[in-house]
Amino acid sequence: MVSTPMFRPTPLRPAALLSGVLLLGALTACGDADARTDAGSDPSTAGGYPVGLANCGVDVEVTRPIERAVAVNQPALELLLALGLGDRMTGYAISDDSVLPELEEERAKVKPFAAEFPSFESVLDRDPDFLYTTFDYTFTDEGIADRERFTGLGVPTYQSPSECAGQEAEVKKALTLQDQYDEITDVARLFGVEDKGAALVADLQDRAAAAKPADGADEVTLAWWYAATKSPYIAGCCGAPGLMTRAVGATNAFEESDQYWPEIGWESILDKDPTVLVLADLGRGGDGDSAKAKIAFLESDPVASRLTAVKEKRYIILDGTTMDPSIRNVDGIEQLAAGLRKLGLAS
Repeated sequence: MVSTPMFRPTPLRPAALLSGVLLLGALTACGDADARTDAGSDPSTAGGYPVGLANCGVDVEVTRPIERAVAVNQPALELLLALGLGDRMTGYAISDDSVLPELEEERAKVKPFAAEFPSFESVLDRDPDFLYTTFDYTFTDEGIADRERFTGLGVPTYQSPSECAGQEAEVKKALTLQDQYDEITDVARLFGVEDKGAALVADLQDRAAAAKPADGADEVTLAWWYAATKSPYIAGCCGAPGLMTRAVGATNAFEESDQYWPEIGWESILDKDPTVLVLADLGRGGDGDSAKAKIAFLESDPVASRLTAVKEKRYIILDGTTMDPSIRNVDGIEQLAAGLRKLGLAS
């Protein structure tokens, strides 16, 4: 992938059981989220292994309990930590040093890599028996290595199904909460912690249902701004922002776009004149990354300053990682609903 919420070599994308966790996406557009089959069911096999499933066009088979997993990107790391698997990991690689506060104790059990995309050799130095990543960019020469290089060495891999086609693909099916619950179920099965996965899913389902405003949000349109000022990356129909928008009963101003994060000009945004701007707060220091920088731009730019949301200061600020398909999305739904209520746009 190229960048959008989570990592980003270029600015393309934007990254309670434990109190704030929702997981990554599993778009059916990736083609195989429902193709889950046991690789073996011999009752004499310790721990229920081997276990197999289809993932992004790859048959994944884990033949024994995973003990030395590597997680790449915040969403993958946080899901493993949310399932209590820190002591079964040998490393993680993320874009910054931020994880959900309730996951810090688990994270302390794991040694980080120095970069979000470490070299293939440095990953192999950790002697991994499994690699779990969020973005398809991981499996490129610019990321870490082709997926086949891991599987050829006997290291099973799993990629978030929401990213099967990559960030540049046209998306035909919007991400749903069920897609994300399916990913939790997949990962929990591979690690043999199905009970923890089921409990996490149940908790997230309850929280998501409780978060939706009772009234008002159906009249609200949202524009989600991730990064960049001259040609801002604004959320299209089908990623995590669309999921969170639908969950609170509002409308995405750019739901007609079949890209995850298309570049939208300010004149086009003004034509839509969304009710609220949802701003990603990023700590990278790039063009329009922080919420503070975004607001300063909005209130000084001759076109953006004409937006009704800017004139009325209708801003809702979310951590940038929350705009990735991740275990943070239910937190995002709760924060979005609270923000709409605070602005007097929902009850």
